[in-house]
Amino acid sequence: MDIWCPAPALMVTRVTGTLVTEGATAIEEVMLRRAAEDGRLLVFNDWEQMNDYEQAARTRLTEASRSILETLDGGHFLLRSRVVVFGVQVANAALRKLAVHPSRASFERSLGDALRERGPAV
Repeated sequence: MDIWCPAPALMVTRVTGTLVTEGATAIEEVMLRRAAEDGRLLVFNDWEQMNDYEQAARTRLTEASRSILETLDGGHFLLRSRVVVFGVQVANAALRKLAVHPSRASFERSLGDALRERGPAV
């Protein structure tokens, strides 16, 4: 798992394999800190190589996202696993701010647009 913040109010995660609760906790901590510091947050999740998640991990991230919903500009996902797609769809039923990209090109284009809009990290 990787987490980085390439620009203000922008966070990117990459997960391979199974997202366990400890990984979700790390994502949650960075997400909540960035939202508090920047006053808003846009998240890109490259989870194309993620094949499963612990139920507690999905619940933790959904609840964390719900807690910052007013400052959450959205969440973008690149997914391949049907299990993970289903989990994101369930989360989006509550959040209504998540987008699943149909291809890596679409995901990277949106990330590039966000980077140009938000500028480099200071």
